[in-house]
Amino acid sequence: MSSCDHVDTLVSEPRGPFYGPLAHGFACGAHIPIHNAHAWNALVDPATGGEETRESLAESWGITNPQEWREQVDYLLAGQNVGPETDLLLHLRRDIFGRYGRCDLPMWRDAIVQWGRSRGTAPELVDEFVHNVGMITRYEARFRADGLLPLNGTVNSVLGYDFGRAVSMARWGFGAGFCDYPTAESVILRTGALTRQYYVSWADFGAGYALGRVLRFDNEEYGHMYESVLGPHRMLMTAPASPWRHIPF
Repeated sequence: MSSCDHVDTLVSEPRGPFYGPLAHGFACGAHIPIHNAHAWNALVDPATGGEETRESLAESWGITNPQEWREQVDYLLAGQNVGPETDLLLHLRRDIFGRYGRCDLPMWRDAIVQWGRSRGTAPELVDEFVHNVGMITRYEARFRADGLLPLNGTVNSVLGYDFGRAVSMARWGFGAGFCDYPTAESVILRTGALTRQYYVSWADFGAGYALGRVLRFDNEEYGHMYESVLGPHRMLMTAPASPWRHIPF
């Protein structure tokens, strides 16, 4: 539901919410609307975008009916699309830092090996985790260079990527006729509440969303999948009209 042909544009619906819990929830899913030049604070209008939205959901997500839509929403709200594995690794890093006041890559990798041994984890899965933390640290270094993270910043959770997409799924579900407005609204409100459980600021959430996206799709290519999250993030953090600038996290 995004295209390389689109230019990142911050669009607001004058009749949509700008303050309060619903606006906060919408703002958690603002990346994709900005990349597609759609209003960040509005659902897709089923009268004008219904057919296109149904086709896009079927092509991109395999969703063709309300039941499949609901299943995917619940999956995203549970953080199961991006998966819990990366957050486990990030938790191990926080634990090391809490114990020793620092955590370099060798310490992190050693902790993963020890964790795997203590639980009888399959060696190939441990090897995969060890590889993944190297990729995480490289992405975080790039994030710092590009302003997605502060100088010594790290990502705390990648579940924000699923939460943000749950907002878009609510927008699309209403547009496709797979749910009514109160149902879509409840998903958006739930998303806003979840983000506050895992993040402390818009910058914190934005970095987590970005890492979740690139780990899933970019494969360290720093191509469209990276640029299409970097551009909206910068706009959300800096544009005077950005919801991230006027809605408290």
